[in-house]
Amino acid sequence: MKVLFATDGSESAEQSIRWFSRMPIAHNATCEVITVATTPAFGVMPDDVYEGLMRLARTRASEWFQRAVAILKEANIDAAEVVRMGQSADEITRYAKESQSDLVVMGAQGGSQLTRLLIGSTTEAVVNHTPCSVLVVRNTTKLPPENPVVAIATDGSGIEGQIVMAIESLGLPKQSKLQLLSVVEDLFLLAPDSESGAYVARATSEALGRLEVRLDGVSSNIEKVVLEGAHVGDSLSEYLTSHPVDLVVLGDKGRSAIVHFFLGSVSRYVLHHAPCSVLIAKKKSK
Repeated sequence: MKVLFATDGSESAEQSIRWFSRMPIAHNATCEVITVATTPAFGVMPDDVYEGLMRLARTRASEWFQRAVAILKEANIDAAEVVRMGQSADEITRYAKESQSDLVVMGAQGGSQLTRLLIGSTTEAVVNHTPCSVLVVRNTTKLPPENPVVAIATDGSGIEGQIVMAIESLGLPKQSKLQLLSVVEDLFLLAPDSESGAYVARATSEALGRLEVRLDGVSSNIEKVVLEGAHVGDSLSEYLTSHPVDLVVLGDKGRSAIVHFFLGSVSRYVLHHAPCSVLIAKKKSK
């Protein structure tokens, strides 16, 4: 497992590193920390001014890396430094592809990013375009417990394979609790005794059962939960808000998701609204 930590020196970024360093997977991974010396977005300027600004940017990036390394050292984790120049989202995405990273870890909001709902614009761009799984850690001082509660949202589509692989890679203790979530929309709840309503209820139960079997080796504590609501993303977010969940795992696209950029609409909604950390499980592209 190759993990790429992205930091801009913000509290959110550093908390994401601290949070992930407490997960079992972090101690068995090859870790890198990427910092981006952002190119000044000004018009024409003298070369000496431009070079001076870039030196300052590189110095800041080096300081960010040193702080990230100190956090990882607390958990006895070593990491290599990667410094890139350019725009943050572009460079993180490009390097993740070049280095064949398996997972990018970053905070929900950067230090200088305008917030779109609850997600910074750089974070959203990286989630949309990075060709591997992305873990977005919420800005919280609460570290994951020894046996975290992990919710897994599924619609029974072909993305279950990549979700299972992502869960297996986390190296969770067997006592960790897995909550398998699926949502039945109001369209079918209006006529639960109808042929279509009965079919959806049966198919939902069967899909959760198949996923439970596939995850049997990961946890001895698996719970299946069928939610009901008019909006899938809203139903999932409400559940995550009202239950003690440390991490939610979703695929990047479901069977019926309307695509916004390159992320399914449900995954995108949960990414913005879930109060816990979010792992978007993707099939790694080459």
